[in-house]
Order: sequence, then C-alpha cells, then structure tokens
Amino acid sequence: MDVLNAEQLAYWDGDAGATWVRNQTHLDQLLSPFTEALMVAAGQVTGKKILDLGCGCGETALRLAERGADVTGIDLSSEMLARAMHRRGAKANPQFHQADGAVFVGTNPFDLIVSRFGVMFFNAPEQALRHLRSLLTPGGELLLACWQAPIHNPWMSVGGRAIAPFLPPSNEVRDPKAPGPFAFSEQAYVTELLINAGYESVEFESVVKSLTVAASLDEAMAFQNQIGPAASAFKSLPKAVVTEASAAMRAAIAPFCTTMGVVMEGAIWLIRARRG
Repeated sequence: MDVLNAEQLAYWDGDAGATWVRNQTHLDQLLSPFTEALMVAAGQVTGKKILDLGCGCGETALRLAERGADVTGIDLSSEMLARAMHRRGAKANPQFHQADGAVFVGTNPFDLIVSRFGVMFFNAPEQALRHLRSLLTPGGELLLACWQAPIHNPWMSVGGRAIAPFLPPSNEVRDPKAPGPFAFSEQAYVTELLINAGYESVEFESVVKSLTVAASLDEAMAFQNQIGPAASAFKSLPKAVVTEASAAMRAAIAPFCTTMGVVMEGAIWLIRARRG
C-alpha cells in the first residue's frame, strides 16, 4: 500500500483504530445527528459511484449503499475495515480497501467523494485534495463533514480544558492546521485549499446538534478516558495526578447531565465543492 503519511498510518492502524472498533456502536450513535445531515446533503445517490474517504467502521458507506449507490470505502485502519466488512456481510457493495486517500486510484472515476471526519489528517492537504479531484468525473462533487473549532464542540473540548492545568508544561505551540480533528475548522483556510486544488462552487453549511455523549456521568468519564485528550495524557501522569485531573474533568462534565443522559453540543461544517 502506498502511503504519503506514515505517521497517520501508524496511528490509525494501531491503537486508535482498535479503540474506535471497541467503541463503534457508541460512536455511531453519538455521531448519528451529523451522519443524518451528511446523508441529506448527499441527496439522491441511486446509481452513483461514490468514494467514502476515511470510511472507518463503515457506517456512511453502508448507508449510501443501502440507498442505491455503488460505494468504495477506504481507510488506513485494517481493524476498522475488518469491522466494516463484517457489518457488510456477504454483500458485494460497498467495497472496502486499506488505502491512503492522498494516493488511492480507483478503477473508474467517482461521481461523489464523501467523508465523515476523515479528510482532516493529510500532512499535505492541498496536494491530497488535488489528487482527490482527479478521481472525480467532470462536474463530480466533494462533500465533507469537518469539525468546527473546539469552542463550538464542548463535547470534545470541555474535558481537555479541565485536565490542561495538570499536564506538564510545554513550550510547543501546536499548529491549528496540523493534521488532526480541527485542521479544517477555519472556513477561509479550507476555501483557499479547495480553490488552489482546482475546485469550484465551494459552499459551507454550519450544522449544530445536541449530542448524547453517554447515558450517565460515569459512562461519559469512561468514554473520555478512551477517546479524547485524557486517553493519551493519563498514560504518562503519576497516579495521584490522574486522580486529581479526573476529578476536575468529572466536575467540568457534570453540568451537562440531563434526564436524557450527558448532552453536549457539537458543530460541523458540511463543505461542498465541485470539479469543473
């Protein structure tokens, strides 16, 4: 398999992918409001050839195939793809391949490329987007679901802010455009990337939803300890500090407890662009 970003391959084809597989049902339920928004934005897909970029455990690819599309899903994680193929069963559609979207080449052009939170991890995003454009038919579309800034996504950011004072000091200033979940959060930056990569008719739609993060505060804490800033940070901290940091995170999340569970807001961009 050709890969342009070995670091992302190591990450997603390692512990990260395995963690997402363990939490697949929870994550699909949590993200369902945004999955539904993506399906609505995709419109009529019957008979279309679709590439699902960063398809993960297969949720969007399976949904699109059920609606009559001919779907190819690609991802860097072999474990997530194995789960996707298990969910597909004996059906021939969708097809799944372990591949890097920055270099993947299909057998035929695609009418639509979709991605639910899988496009923000390229180390050379303009180059990757230009390559993806080459996979589209003339007039074909790119449809991306990308996270808005952390401040608009408390379900991901509240826990991180709570434990930040307990982490070792660092002089490193993280580039907000570096590969990661929020790399495509700035509208002007992403517009420039797409235009420079040769796309036309770039459109952004803001989608804000209430997300049920967990059924209880205990479940929310367990989830944060698997997926989120605490998952990696707590591995390197002394036990006493972890206990204190966990208490701070619990206190930060507690105000979001409702009779419906732990409910927190999330916000994405639905980004649409066309190959001229």
